Amino acid sequence: MSIRKIANIAMFATLICAFTFIYVPTPWGVPITGQTLAILVAGLVLKPKDAALAVSLYLTLGIIGLPVFSGGQSGIGVLFGPTGGYLSSFLLGVLILSWLSAKQKPLLGIILFTIVVYLIGSFQLAIVTNITFLQALKVGMLPFVLGDIIKASLAFVVAKRVSAVNTFA
Repeated sequence: MSIRKIANIAMFATLICAFTFIYVPTPWGVPITGQTLAILVAGLVLKPKDAALAVSLYLTLGIIGLPVFSGGQSGIGVLFGPTGGYLSSFLLGVLILSWLSAKQKPLLGIILFTIVVYLIGSFQLAIVTNITFLQALKVGMLPFVLGDIIKASLAFVVAKRVSAVNTFA
């Protein structure tokens, strides 16, 4: 692996960590964060393996104790908590997004990324909080749809600009 690839992976993992600190708590327990914006950009500009490595590095940093999960949380326990499904779904979601982006289908990739995150995250939210899956979707998806549309649009614009300036080969 080239130094450039390693640097790109580290840079995007760092961006994901930094954007997690854009954090708005909500009364329903699932916060609004900027990390999905950074992950979307990573998925749009990096190759699938590199995007997955960036997200894996982010998750690993949080698991080993750096406060990079929403609200400054860390540790493996967060992955087993109410919002852990959203975190763990980022890995599958970014693989799908990056793969489709490489196939010149970034919009489909963004849509599928979002669906994967909502479904896996809401599924775990339902299990951990002992509510129905439909209740979890109401809490873990509906309040975020508009914000996620805005984040996806912004990610698309940023990724186009970043890709025009730099190649992430």
